[in-house]
Amino acid sequence: MKLPHLRRDDCVIDHSLWATGLSLVLIAGCGNKADESVLAPVQTSNLESGVVARVGDEAIVGSGVARIAVAQGVSVAAARELAIRDALFAAQAKAEGVDAEPNTQLMINAALARRMLRKMFDDADRAGPVTDEELARVMERRWLELDRPEGFRVVHAVVRTDEGIDEAKRNKAKVVAEAIREAVKVVVEKAKTTTPSREQADPVVEPFKAAAEAVERDGFTITVEALEPVTADGQVLSLGGGGYEKAFAEGAAKLAARGDLSDIVTTRYGLHVMLLLERIPEARTPLDERRRMVREEVLWMRSSATRQKLLDRLRPTAGVGREVETLLVMVPVDR
Repeated sequence: MKLPHLRRDDCVIDHSLWATGLSLVLIAGCGNKADESVLAPVQTSNLESGVVARVGDEAIVGSGVARIAVAQGVSVAAARELAIRDALFAAQAKAEGVDAEPNTQLMINAALARRMLRKMFDDADRAGPVTDEELARVMERRWLELDRPEGFRVVHAVVRTDEGIDEAKRNKAKVVAEAIREAVKVVVEKAKTTTPSREQADPVVEPFKAAAEAVERDGFTITVEALEPVTADGQVLSLGGGGYEKAFAEGAAKLAARGDLSDIVTTRYGLHVMLLLERIPEARTPLDERRRMVREEVLWMRSSATRQKLLDRLRPTAGVGREVETLLVMVPVDR
């Protein structure tokens, strides 16, 4: 069996490989490097289990050859010859000191780091199924996607009051709020006959705002807002999280259909009138399915924790700074 000639400028490399038995292969040098050529014994028979060739002290294993065959789209035999070629070149590179060059060391270190990260990920995979604690940590970030309760999206007008106002002033604020509730009834029918759009502003919001702000304020401040959806217990249905007061959320949850108008709801911010724009149905993923969907994220969490512990242990003895962690994170892991 014979590898193809490789030509580059005045350099010609011709490797003759016997299909079986032991052979000595000479890598011819390029230019004035001929005196640094090395004899690399290539063995392709009488090998231990799992080894398909040996170049000097380096064993070429069948699993590695199989990966080369798949990656390169070549036969297993051709993949073995590629592996032997690479081993021969590597032996010559070491003889010429190429492996000691800074750039080469960076590439070697990156490859080793990549393999280390892969090992950490595989170890995390072998650690077992997703635990309840791990699932809870992921769900803090992905509850909106995987375990979302029903939500209520409203536009509201609030007559602003201080928490400590007296009864007389609160009654005056209530009169303004009742006037707002009466004024915004003009948009109820419009809400009931239109459909909310994800691409455009809700057609009800601006008429609601105009009607609410036209009411006599009697010295109070009126604020009108279209809010993000809220659950019955006050949780905001958004990636940003947050929450609304319980009384406000409960008032929104009482509204059954688009266009429904709330009674006056009191919170520490003031007196609110709400109009329901949309009820957002819940999206509940079964527990077992959730565990399956978050498994890869959990494996990254586990391997990242292992990586950090390793870096924390190695950094003081290596005499390097925090930039090492950044470099390691930037190394991609072959999947």
